[in-house]
Parts: sequence; structure tokens; C-alpha cells
Amino acid sequence: MSDISFEYNVPVFAGAPDEGTEPTHRDTPEYEALDWETTKMGVQKAEELGFDAVWAPDHLLLGRDHAEYECWTLLSAIAGFTEDINLGSLVLCNDYRNPALVAKMAATLDVISDGRLELGLGAGWHEPEYDAYGWEYRDGFERLMRLDESIRLMKRMWAAGTDGASFDGKHYQIEDAYCVPGPVQDPHPPILVGGQGEEVTLKLVAKHADVWNTDVFNGDVETLEHKIGVIEDHCETVGRDPDEIEYSWDGHVICTRDEEKFDRLLDLMTPIQFEAEYQDQAPIVTEEDAREYFIMGTPEECAEAIERRIDAGVTKFQGWFIDFPDTDGMELFADEVIPQFS
Repeated sequence: MSDISFEYNVPVFAGAPDEGTEPTHRDTPEYEALDWETTKMGVQKAEELGFDAVWAPDHLLLGRDHAEYECWTLLSAIAGFTEDINLGSLVLCNDYRNPALVAKMAATLDVISDGRLELGLGAGWHEPEYDAYGWEYRDGFERLMRLDESIRLMKRMWAAGTDGASFDGKHYQIEDAYCVPGPVQDPHPPILVGGQGEEVTLKLVAKHADVWNTDVFNGDVETLEHKIGVIEDHCETVGRDPDEIEYSWDGHVICTRDEEKFDRLLDLMTPIQFEAEYQDQAPIVTEEDAREYFIMGTPEECAEAIERRIDAGVTKFQGWFIDFPDTDGMELFADEVIPQFS
């Protein structure tokens, strides 16, 4: 089994409420206004505390005042002021960028970061961004088929070296496309695929991914066990060793011994009403509901929640510390939780 890694989700938008309103976004309910030095401080603190990776979501207008940092530019900047921590996209929307260009971008970032890139990819889902920026929003199956082609195209470019690569797919075509210099990591940066559809998305994971990302709302243990079982079944179908795939948990973290702070953060975070793609799941309303999905409570309670997910097969934990820009939660987590899994 792979070593257990603990990773930090970068607050790329502010989510704190205006006076008398609800929080703009549940991931950052105490971050009052997007500020580069504040976001940068969080990344530096994560590296200082020994977190293994930082991850940035690929959205364009979430959060307070629709202010948000663009994912790839942000990761490139982070590569310049960090030394050891890995850099990942959670997850890059396939429709926002040409996949041949993404292959080149990924290779370049892997080179300049000395092999620290983890490339998270997804089919895309947030229709308001498509509408706002003028991208065509296709049906879910077509978006997934485009992602499948994109991954195959990128792998071909990385493998071609100085020979150049050609690809003639239904959705994408390239001819003698070079990706030189290639990635530092051999054969390429780890590919993380996010999503939860069992028939198509998880089969795509079985075919192509090095890591499956749970998505925030697959984070309860029962769902994790079920989805991992589906992926393992798909691996048998496509002829792949399931041990080649890691499983990552992505979700909210409240780590505190202060009961008043815990209650305040829980009130800011809940209730959570699921988007249409999670229509079969009940809203997260109570503390009991939230504890099913997230890592919450004292360091001892957080460790217990992590242990349950390790037993289900998870080896990577990507956390939103929702007390940010207060760093007490991540510091306590680093001091008293992470060492239990070293």
C-alpha cells in the first residue's frame, strides 16, 4: 500500500458572507475577501508544516464577488515560491483548454517544478461558467468521451519525445505535435481523474488514472467503499491491476479542541444542498450528517475519521481547512493528526 499523504486545498476564492447573509461558498466561509498575500501565506504555511501537496480547483467565478484565481496560472506561481511540495489541479476542466496545449503546459510545469506536478483532470460540470465564457456545454456522455480522448492524446504526446505525435480522434486531432522538453516524471506526471458516475466515469478511471478523486460528496465511508469496488470491477473488465490506482478523499476539515469554534464553523458550513448531479443524496444538515462526510472535531476524532477511510482504501487526503485564513486548524492537524500516520 502507498504511504498516506496529507494535502492542502488552496483557497482560490473568498466565501465569507456579507453582513446578514449566508456564506458565499462553504469551502472558505471565513475568508472575507480574496487577497493574494493571504492565499500565498496559506500555501507557504502548508509547505512549512509538511503537507505533501497543494491543490487548486479549476473554476472561474465562484466565491464572493465572483473573484477567483485561474488554476494553471496559480499553480505556476506556486511552483516559483515553493521547493518541495507537490502541485495539483483538482480538477482541470477538459473543455476549458485544448488538450494538446495542456500536455505542453503540464510538461513545462513539471520541468520548472522539478517533477512536482500531479495532473488532475475532469470532464467539467459547472454550466454557468460555460455560458459566461462562451464554451459549448455538451451532454455528460460527450464530455466524458472528450476527456477520454484528451487523456489518450496527452499520453501519446508525452511518449513521442522528439518524434512528434499525431492523433486522429472524433473530437481532437493533432499532427506532428511536439512536446519537448517532456515531463521530468517518467512516463508522465500522475494523472488524477475526478468524478462519480459509475458506468462511464469510473470506467475511464480504471482505464487511465493513477488516482481517483472522490469528489467532496463521495466522502462518506459507505460510498467510498462502493465506488472503489466499482472501479476494481472495471479494472477487471479492462485488464488492469487495481493496485495501480490510488484513492483520494477530498473534503472539509475542522480540527479544533475549541467547542465554540467548532459550533461556529459547523453553522457556517451547513446546511449543504447538493447540486443536481447529486440529486439522490440528502442534504447535509446536522452535525451527525456532516461527520459522515467530513473530517471534523478534536485531533483524536479527526484521526478516527481518517482511519475509517484508510480502511476503505484511501491513501491521499486533500483537505479544505475551513477556518482559513486562521491557520490554527491546519497547525493543530499537522502537529497532532499527521504524525499518527507517519
